[in-house]
Amino acid sequence: MLVNREELLDVLGDDPRRIGKVFARHAYGMRRWVDLFSIRVPLTDDPEVKQLLAEIVGANARHMNLFRARAIAHGVDPDAYVAPPEGEAIYERIEIIDDFEELIAYAAGSLDHFGQLLEAYVARATGDDAVTLAVVAADNDRACERLAAMMSRPHSAAFDAHELYRLRELVETGLYVG
Repeated sequence: MLVNREELLDVLGDDPRRIGKVFARHAYGMRRWVDLFSIRVPLTDDPEVKQLLAEIVGANARHMNLFRARAIAHGVDPDAYVAPPEGEAIYERIEIIDDFEELIAYAAGSLDHFGQLLEAYVARATGDDAVTLAVVAADNDRACERLAAMMSRPHSAAFDAHELYRLRELVETGLYVG
């Protein structure tokens, strides 16, 4: 459960520009995932791993564009988003992971946290925002199941991802107000 869920819900309130900022933030994160995971596809000879990485890339590219469209609909330029250092730390961690099991665990922890965020956003979403969030949440749930099935055991990298995202949320939530 998000440690700052109530604060996030209060900050989002009913101001459509704030949910637009949420969409811009995640469009940026999804673009980073596309960049970081796509370079790993040719690094494996395992067909199942190759497929999983390609599916992560494809889903994130599709979600990135869905979220970009929603940010723009709320008058927020998704290309103007700049991640705080706490956000960049998440992607920097992905860059240095060279063990596949660790990468899968980290991705699983990340997507689990994202699922918790999606649940909070849905509580404030209406119309096309709610439809977009439902599509992404369903894809996210399927990805979490796939990643969990590929993990042979619980891995500390999943906990590391949750902690980095927890720190990011404490900073990012306040940025939606400005």
